[in-house]
Amino acid sequence: MGIFNKKKLAFEKIELSKSKINSDETATITVNVKNFKEKIDDISVITKTDDASNQYLTINKPSLRLPSLVFPDSNTGSQEITINPYNIPVHKMEFKISVEVYTDNAKKLMLKKEFDLTVTKKQM
Repeated sequence: MGIFNKKKLAFEKIELSKSKINSDETATITVNVKNFKEKIDDISVITKTDDASNQYLTINKPSLRLPSLVFPDSNTGSQEITINPYNIPVHKMEFKISVEVYTDNAKKLMLKKEFDLTVTKKQM
């Protein structure tokens, strides 16, 4: 499921709960990373959006540290990242969200997945 994989890590699960939400709803990304043969420490997940100034979206855990993978074929368990829209000025806005998994204290990019999120302004 990852865009690329170094034969060390893979996404066991990565999904966006909804790709289309109203401005009063949230979207959740569920991440679970799996190793293959070797022990892996220092696993970080960085979540970014194309809303670089965080003017319209907030991410509750933009930087997340995952548990070490000590045994072969183990996984980190499901971790959730919540995205909340706010101050949506127009009827509909589209955003790109990327989830990147790094190892070795954020030096090596190991996995990357992108999602599209559409937020519709809720009418009052």
